[in-house]
Amino acid sequence: MTAVGLENKAVISPEVELLLTCCRTKIDLDQQARILHLLQPSIDWHTLVRLANAHGVQTLLYQSVKSVGENQIPVAVLRDLTVYAQQISIFNTILTRDLLKILDLLQTHDIRALPFKGPVLAASVYGSISLRHFCDLDILVSPQDFAKTIEVLVAEGYQLAYEWNLLDQDLELTLRNSKSEYQLIKDAVSIDLHQTLTVERFLSSQFTFEYLWGNRESVLVSGHTFYSFGSDDLLMYLCIHGSKDCWRKLKWICDLSECIQQTPGRDWPHFLQRAAQMGCERMVLLGLCLTQHLLGTELPDVVQAKIDAHPGCSRLAQDFAQRLFDQENELGRSFTPQKFIRHWQMTETRRDRIACILDIRRPIHGFWLKCLPNVNDRDFLVLPKPLYFLYFLIRPLRLGLKHLNSANPQES
Repeated sequence: MTAVGLENKAVISPEVELLLTCCRTKIDLDQQARILHLLQPSIDWHTLVRLANAHGVQTLLYQSVKSVGENQIPVAVLRDLTVYAQQISIFNTILTRDLLKILDLLQTHDIRALPFKGPVLAASVYGSISLRHFCDLDILVSPQDFAKTIEVLVAEGYQLAYEWNLLDQDLELTLRNSKSEYQLIKDAVSIDLHQTLTVERFLSSQFTFEYLWGNRESVLVSGHTFYSFGSDDLLMYLCIHGSKDCWRKLKWICDLSECIQQTPGRDWPHFLQRAAQMGCERMVLLGLCLTQHLLGTELPDVVQAKIDAHPGCSRLAQDFAQRLFDQENELGRSFTPQKFIRHWQMTETRRDRIACILDIRRPIHGFWLKCLPNVNDRDFLVLPKPLYFLYFLIRPLRLGLKHLNSANPQES
């Protein structure tokens, strides 16, 4: 089944259509024919590769065009795509190796952990750690083990990616433990350690660690078996994650499509019932609607009936689809009024809507954190402890110089 558009979709470019048709692990005969038709000399390879890179799907593009029409790819483009795919494979292997070491380490300290995204998603959904680009490791632990896990990883050589408050270590520990996730880095490996599923907690309030641990399933990654999310929980999470970031990356829609096809015998009525109980039905229907219309993912009648009964989800999917390849898309990582409105439209329970409103405080809190001196200010100018108060003056100076250097790279 070829990718189709939303109801009032404008005519898309050949580059976008080719990318959408290539973004899958299994290419049927109709899709092969469509790829060959689109692989014309007039195709803008620069635009195509740029789009694939921006949306994190270069490996899928490479695999599809190479298997279907390798002779129609310019030599330089094929070489660059091949090198990129090899680099991704090597880097993903390094991250996977470190994930296995980390899980063994946490187990020795009696810390329960659920890795997700990254190597786990690539292996369980795409069938290979080389087919999904990821840049860090995401690990969920119980809130009770969050501080302990950070201590264990620091003792193992991982460094805190940031410290918010150099002057008051007690406050620093309080801030660190209050965060939904915390980043630690060692060489080329970055860990996003989570104690809640999303930063926007109102989007996943029902998905506690204990709930996910109770539904855990074993996964096989590079010959090693460990626990991650259950199949239904994974599908719901992918819908929540894409909705959290307003579906601004094609790779998240590909994740969803591949996850659906990996479990052909899914009990869809039961799944939809659980999604409603967990307060994420709208996000689930939104994600399913997007993957159906953009990638042609086949959905059972019971799902289609649910989508038809919620026209608001289709309208929101249409909005996200139209913005997907827009370089001026305002629904980015940062908080904006437009993003807040769409998050509000996705929430279902009164509690989550109240939490959505209260989440407006998060950018204010983030600004406050940016005003606090941290280790970067100490590295910029070392002062004796009695003079630490001067870091409140040094910090804006350092950030101003940093901004000037980034604005004038030739002078830095």
